[in-house]
Amino acid sequence: MQLEWLEDFIELAQVRSLSRAAENRCVTHPAFGRRIRALEDWAGVALIERKQPLSLTPAGLLFLDAATQALERLNTVRAQFQDSGRYQDTPLRIATGRTLASDFFPDWYETLTARFGVFPVSIVTSGAQEAIRRLAAREVDLLLIFSSPQTHLLIDPDRFESMTLTTEALLPVSAPLADGTPRFAISADGQGPVVPWLALSPSLTLRGALARHLAGLPQRLSLRMIYEADSYEAILEMARRGNGLAWLPRMAVRKALDAGDLVIAAGPNYQFSFDISLHRLRANRGERLMTIWNGLLEDAPMTGAEEKI
Repeated sequence: MQLEWLEDFIELAQVRSLSRAAENRCVTHPAFGRRIRALEDWAGVALIERKQPLSLTPAGLLFLDAATQALERLNTVRAQFQDSGRYQDTPLRIATGRTLASDFFPDWYETLTARFGVFPVSIVTSGAQEAIRRLAAREVDLLLIFSSPQTHLLIDPDRFESMTLTTEALLPVSAPLADGTPRFAISADGQGPVVPWLALSPSLTLRGALARHLAGLPQRLSLRMIYEADSYEAILEMARRGNGLAWLPRMAVRKALDAGDLVIAAGPNYQFSFDISLHRLRANRGERLMTIWNGLLEDAPMTGAEEKI
């Protein structure tokens, strides 16, 4: 029997819907159903009535009380361990993306250590959906992510607390010509020759955000995708080599812009802002985590679920 099965069951008992509980637990409906059946197999008795509306069996009601008490007791003991000197070197676990890990986190970590003292950190990088799953499964303590409507849908404010750390910009960039103008440029009215486009993969959070921004403009751009990647770094290198126009976060292109390897390829209408946000599971209240979280909360420009995008 796994602890996550107990968490699954408690979530199901609260929402009384297999599909909603699976969504909240960041797993597919079939996988969630298999986990509930595995729990019932372990208990040796049916725990839910599989009819509409969903309800718990008498055994399920008894098991719910036992599961809730068991998890609360285990979490209390775990918190006591974390508060003791025995586990002082346990790292703060953070899930994030590769670009945030390399271009945002180092400077941010220095501001944290200047304020809270030096502490160990363990970083794991992945796509947004996998990172959210890790947070929900308590495999990490914090989620550092680019905000978008997609992440807003996946992060339930009832289970997660969120704050905005800063605002970032997605910029259209191109390698320059000899005179410093963009090799591939978009005119103010969006008209002109077809521009080769170095595209973000649909699996990346900012691809959908970019699509929504461009769709909201009065003019339709003439773009021809010639390259697509799920790595901002790979797209950056292709843009530097003069292969096309790309939209990339300011933090990823700052050095290339300063060095003159890239230039802005379009006006303000084709740039847009988005948030970098931080999230934690409300049930996770480790001492170090809460000290840092509450300190950051005092300075955050906005709290709550991702409200701006």
